[in-house]
Amino acid sequence: MGVITTATAFILFFYEPSQLATQVIIGGMVFSALMWVIAFFKRRSAHCPLCKGTPLINSGALAHSRATRIFPFNHGVSATLSIIATQTFRCMYCGSDFDLLKTPSHLRGARDEHSGEQ
Repeated sequence: MGVITTATAFILFFYEPSQLATQVIIGGMVFSALMWVIAFFKRRSAHCPLCKGTPLINSGALAHSRATRIFPFNHGVSATLSIIATQTFRCMYCGSDFDLLKTPSHLRGARDEHSGEQ
């Protein structure tokens, strides 16, 4: 949102320079920088449930042969975009597919047991 706001303010600034456009540009850039720092630490704290690697940040380790990558981006950014678009990702270290909308197996069994008791 910060990048979109900043780009829009740049366009408006070139059409009609004003103090408000300058303030929105500066505010959008500060907001974007702050959000990127927060996102970096959030991505570092995300771990693959299987191999315990950090699939949203490239560590320089060799990627698995089944790992997916969208061309201009690295594996970490590709996994992040995949999560945003499809709620799924493939770990770049172990190559396993994960669906974030799927109920975990330990909860699926518990739900089936509870529904059988009623």
